[in-house]
This record gives sequence, C-alpha cells and structure tokens, in this order.
Amino acid sequence: MNITSRYTKFIKKKYAGKLSTTCTEQILYDDFAKIDLRIVKAEHVEGADKLLQLTFDLGGQTKNVFAEIKSAHQPEDLEGKLTVMVANLKPRKMRFGVSEDMVLAAGPGGKDLWILSPDDGAQPGMKVK
Repeated sequence: MNITSRYTKFIKKKYAGKLSTTCTEQILYDDFAKIDLRIVKAEHVEGADKLLQLTFDLGGQTKNVFAEIKSAHQPEDLEGKLTVMVANLKPRKMRFGVSEDMVLAAGPGGKDLWILSPDDGAQPGMKVK
C-alpha cells in the first residue's frame, strides 16, 4: 500500500460521518460563470476572537475579508500565502467592519479547516478557471 492510499484511509476513518458525499443543489453553468474566483495573497490585520481579518492583494487591488478560520489557522501562518477567494461577492457589514469577499477552504470546520492553495506559478489577481 503506497503512502497516498494510507493517507486516504486515515482521512476517511478520521472524518467518517463528518464529510458530505452529496452535492448541494445543482446550478447552471451560467450561474457558475458569474463567480469570480481569484488568486490572492493574505496579509493579516488585527481582528476578533473567532474571526481573522485579512487583507488580500489581488494584484494591484486590496480587499478586506473577515473569515471564521481562527480555530484552524494562526495569522502569522497565512502571511504572504497564496489562496483562492470569491472576488465578486457583495460586501457584507459585520460587527467588526465590512467583509468584501470570501476565502475558500475545505473541511468540516473547527480545527479541521484547510485553506485552498494554488500550485506554484500562480500570481495574485489571476482568475481561476
């Protein structure tokens, strides 16, 4: 058994019953095409208890995002890291300020949350296709 197979077995056992195997409501391609996914570089800004306030560089444009990921990530671990975000969400007023977009992450939540990262070569501002 190779390391990938062992890791897959470990993940399935650890998260048994926590991972959804069904998709949510299907959408049309035209609906998906409206989502503007971009590569961004994270910069930490002081925030709240559960939330991290992040400033993202979209390659010339800066956006402010509040993300409920503090249980899984330390701000210093995100500094300079490239990730993927939805870049065209309507800004949302929150208790600590305005969140302009959304960071994409995978996992059931809590400490088990992984921020999506692009491969080497991706640059801030690039569209995800």
